[in-house]
Amino acid sequence: MPYPDRKYIYDVFRNFYNPPEGTEKFFDYVDDNVHWQVTGQHRFSGTWSTKEDYYNATWANINLLLDEPGYKLEVPGGEAGVIVGQDGWSVIEMKTVNTKTKSGVPYNQHYSWHCRWNEEGKIVEAKAFLDADHLEKVFGGEQRKLGLASA
Repeated sequence: MPYPDRKYIYDVFRNFYNPPEGTEKFFDYVDDNVHWQVTGQHRFSGTWSTKEDYYNATWANINLLLDEPGYKLEVPGGEAGVIVGQDGWSVIEMKTVNTKTKSGVPYNQHYSWHCRWNEEGKIVEAKAFLDADHLEKVFGGEQRKLGLASA
């Protein structure tokens, strides 16, 4: 298979619209040895070299803070919101939809994920950009409310 096209990538990211099952399905398209970076200086920033490490450090902890159904994301521009470059690279804009913490605080976040795909249709490298201040305010506050963090 050649590198994924816009429709394929959009369909993969559409899985995030139906948590938690869709989130699990999304991670089927992430290579086990992915290189993943979340930019910024916040409690969920870092760099990981496996899917398991990335998931456990970020999604697993964030899921503890969110009300059901969890992290619901959409690509605001639809398929046109996916930019496909050369050598398997793509850029995807996403935003949360009706996502709130267990205590009811809305989490209105925008993301830009820069992903490199292999020819098998899996993400092998990703860099996520987001509003770190908003993340800290909402998730840091929720962790303190739930007794999961001291500061």
